[in-house]
Amino acid sequence: MERGGLARWLLLGIAAFFMVTLLSKQCSKEESPPQALLYDDTEAPKQRAPEKVCELWSPEFRAQLTTRGASLKHFELLTAKYRKEGLGIDLSTTPDHEAYQQLRFDWRNEALEQQRGGKAPDWQVKYDLFDWKLERADGKTCSFSYRDDRVELTKTIRVTGRPYELEVKSRIKNLAKKPLTHALTVHTADWRSTKEIKGHMFRVSPFQTHVECVMQDADTERLAEGDFEPKDFQEEPAFAANSLNGGDWYEVRGTTDLAAVSNAYFTHAIVPVSEPKAPVCQLQVETRGNKTDPNSGAFYRARLAYPKQELPPGGSTDYVVLSYIGPKERDALAAAAGGEHNLIDLIDLGFFSVIAKVLVSFLLKVYSVIPNWGIAIILLTITARVLLFPLSVPMIRSSAKMRELKPEIDALNEKYKDDPQQKGLAQMELWRKHKVNPLKGCVPQLASMPVWFALYTTLRTAVELYNIPFLWFPDLSEPDPYYVLPFVIGGTSFLQQKLMPMTAGDPAQQKMMLYFMPGMFIVFMLFLPSGLGVYMFTNGVLGIAQQQIVEWHVRRSSSGGTAGKGGSDVKVRVTEDGQRGKRGKRGRRGKKDDTDGSARASDLSENRSLLEKGKA
Repeated sequence: MERGGLARWLLLGIAAFFMVTLLSKQCSKEESPPQALLYDDTEAPKQRAPEKVCELWSPEFRAQLTTRGASLKHFELLTAKYRKEGLGIDLSTTPDHEAYQQLRFDWRNEALEQQRGGKAPDWQVKYDLFDWKLERADGKTCSFSYRDDRVELTKTIRVTGRPYELEVKSRIKNLAKKPLTHALTVHTADWRSTKEIKGHMFRVSPFQTHVECVMQDADTERLAEGDFEPKDFQEEPAFAANSLNGGDWYEVRGTTDLAAVSNAYFTHAIVPVSEPKAPVCQLQVETRGNKTDPNSGAFYRARLAYPKQELPPGGSTDYVVLSYIGPKERDALAAAAGGEHNLIDLIDLGFFSVIAKVLVSFLLKVYSVIPNWGIAIILLTITARVLLFPLSVPMIRSSAKMRELKPEIDALNEKYKDDPQQKGLAQMELWRKHKVNPLKGCVPQLASMPVWFALYTTLRTAVELYNIPFLWFPDLSEPDPYYVLPFVIGGTSFLQQKLMPMTAGDPAQQKMMLYFMPGMFIVFMLFLPSGLGVYMFTNGVLGIAQQQIVEWHVRRSSSGGTAGKGGSDVKVRVTEDGQRGKRGKRGRRGKKDDTDGSARASDLSENRSLLEKGKA
């Protein structure tokens, strides 16, 4: 296959990769009934007290906690970047689902009943859901308490001073005259409707949500809704029943650093800080309704499950967790929990994360000098293109040589149009004769592909681009609302095809590729973020510029540097010298000289023959 065709098939392969990657995330698996949960932790007293709320304030957020569970009801971001239409984004999506609210503490783990053959332990707390008493509310701290004849509970939530962070302390004390058992689970959850997570064309919805466990060795387990089909619950040991897991939670073995529920730009992580025994991280996605129902969706849940503990009469124990609820800003994640935990690993940079981290660091560095994210993307693209330029040179050189051979390739196509095998052999011989290797130009390009994939992932997941305007784009994380950029990118691709046309294949195939590639890029970019579009346009313009520079250099070298170096040049010079010799000697010596000139011409003819055979 000639270079032009090979390069285009390479581009088609990249396009297919994106298509499969993006569409696979949007196409749901075969419809099947959701997994029924083994336990429904919603037991509550018949009489409920009136609800009261407590608010916490910081420069970055306003948190509202309720006496129904002493858990989060609302968490509103206050900074201008995360406000739209005058309202801050609320990262608590379960205000009306008491059993699924964030920072809920459940003191009864029903998995213990299964371990005991269906017999419930003598629980310290009677109910899963109950009403707390608000003891303190000063804008920086909310304190709650609960007391009955068996237990005394306190729960204090305070602002730590670090961005998007809360500290939660809780104490449980046994007031009974006998030992009682508790098994704490600390929950976070996110509700996403089917409509929200559904992408558009080739764009993955930023609300595509994952549940995650990050371990102390920085190993990350990241699961989506498709990982909780009924058949998946048969897998062991992840779903194996034990004292902390009834078999309906995915449990990650090892020492837990944090549990989280995240989407592309935001996350809620709970970090164990102080406890009598280390917890395990458990994950679950609970589907509600049929996917064809617009009101259907799923609860994405993560929890820290602590081992059971039996308290003697009058005994007590304390639990402390940190909560990070906010955007995946790298500086904020690095500072969270005092920088002692791996919250930065909540940013999913994909398979080429090692490269992506370098690109992110460079992007942030550029922005620190030029505080404009659009300009930073352009400079990042220019830098990447310049550094990878040496890998592009062989391909462009090969392209120029192939176009020089196009007349001969066309002749071979016509001569062997009915014999593809012979045509292939003839083309290979032609390439060998002219020292052209189509693969030599494309193989170096393959080495640059990981960089472009990493750059794509970097820009797709960068919360720094969220709600940031640039040129006519109101938001670099959203598609171009006027659809101008996709057609500009398509025009750039069309120009590149015209400047580097295919040199093989029938005219119909060449025409198809001329229009198909630009059309493909237009369709791709209709719904992709504008930030990615800025990168693709810049990359396309630089590709055209580099191509023209290299081809100009190739043409200049061919015209100015080959004289006297090749057999054909020597042949031309010898022929011209022979003709000049014959004319000059005729003018001076007449007929006798003609005879001598004929002899010399014969000698020159023999020399030309030797030159053609490489023997002179």
